[in-house]
Amino acid sequence: MKSIQSLLKNDLKISLSSTLVVSVSGGVDSMVMLHMLKDTTYDLAVVHFNHLKRDQSLIEKDLVETYCKSFEIPFHYYTIKVKGGNFHHQAHILREHYLNEVAKMYQTPYILTAHHLDDLFENVLIKLTRGSNLLGYAGMQQVNETESFTYVKPLLYLSKKEILAYAKEHQVSYLDDESNEENTYLRNRYRHSVVPIMKQENDVLLDQIKQYHQQLSSAFFYIREQTKTHLKNKHLDVSSFKTWPNALQDDAIAYMIESYELNVSYDIIQKIKRILLSSKPNAIYRLNRNHCFVKSYKDAFIKPLTDKDKTQVLIREGETRIGNMAIFTLLSKTDAITEDFTKLCYNKLAFPLFLRHRTEGDQLAYSYGHKKLKKLLIDEKVPMNVRDELWILTDHDGVILWVQNHYLNQTLGQEQRLYFKLKEVRKHA
Repeated sequence: MKSIQSLLKNDLKISLSSTLVVSVSGGVDSMVMLHMLKDTTYDLAVVHFNHLKRDQSLIEKDLVETYCKSFEIPFHYYTIKVKGGNFHHQAHILREHYLNEVAKMYQTPYILTAHHLDDLFENVLIKLTRGSNLLGYAGMQQVNETESFTYVKPLLYLSKKEILAYAKEHQVSYLDDESNEENTYLRNRYRHSVVPIMKQENDVLLDQIKQYHQQLSSAFFYIREQTKTHLKNKHLDVSSFKTWPNALQDDAIAYMIESYELNVSYDIIQKIKRILLSSKPNAIYRLNRNHCFVKSYKDAFIKPLTDKDKTQVLIREGETRIGNMAIFTLLSKTDAITEDFTKLCYNKLAFPLFLRHRTEGDQLAYSYGHKKLKKLLIDEKVPMNVRDELWILTDHDGVILWVQNHYLNQTLGQEQRLYFKLKEVRKHA
């Protein structure tokens, strides 16, 4: 068995001067991990959680705290109160929050948990049951890096049998969690019913699970590197996408969704893939309440959803500032008028004038009749995300006089004239 210090220093490249935040429950896995770590040159800080569900919890706290005191290891204790919803999910979020807080306290990114090879096997089975992507099917990773923290599972390639043997050989004190014997949770049902049968069929099953995990992980990370080279600024070129291999197409969609920390599944990936491969130039797929996947001609991207902009800006002669976005200048004929002004001819208008964004059902007037603004923008292949940003000038009765860059009403007569221009202060991302 490779020493834990060698694994952390040589394999995982964690400097010996680093502080490690260690999550310790009092069970055999985490107590063995702590026992291994106490003999290294790393500085340690232990975090223990009480989920307030078992009478044994206070005994576990005493065990871990006493152990830490005997070796002068800093001990941090938190109670986890889950008020409703999925207990395991909510508890996981709270544990992660407190672990991150302790890591900040010690100015270290490294947080260690005691997951092992049997946990990895159960994780693979759960992912196969519920569905996932290639990385998910590979099971949990030995190292997971977030923006600020690095979660490490140093025991991931050790079996429960090896951990128990270590505890016996080194006389490591620990407590068994009786909730592990309950069949309420899917993981426990696999642990008690499915895993023993599979192990009976193959004496080296866990070794093969490790190989399976490493092969799938390697394949995933290779594809992910290819994905990153093909995607630019989280945007996808639809024409290029259609020429990519299936594996790269699937991962590109997954990567885009994951970059917004949204849930992704095989079903969602395939639905978006069908949209991208279709001949339809524009489409929107709603990912959740706040985000949608947009296909806009040759471009595809994820867009945060906001309420439809109902801004209506009153326009009078002179300069009108539109928030911090633009300045709209409206003039009758004066010496200030230059070629960058647009000339609007009319006989009669309902004043005052207004600027707004498009709304459903907007109609444009032509000498031959009317046309929907939506149809004009489709014909001119205006990208979906640009359409909602266009400014529209109307009179008080709602008659559309001008659409930024795309339309000027020439059906209003020739007796009078107005001149206007829009100067953008900043560009929208």
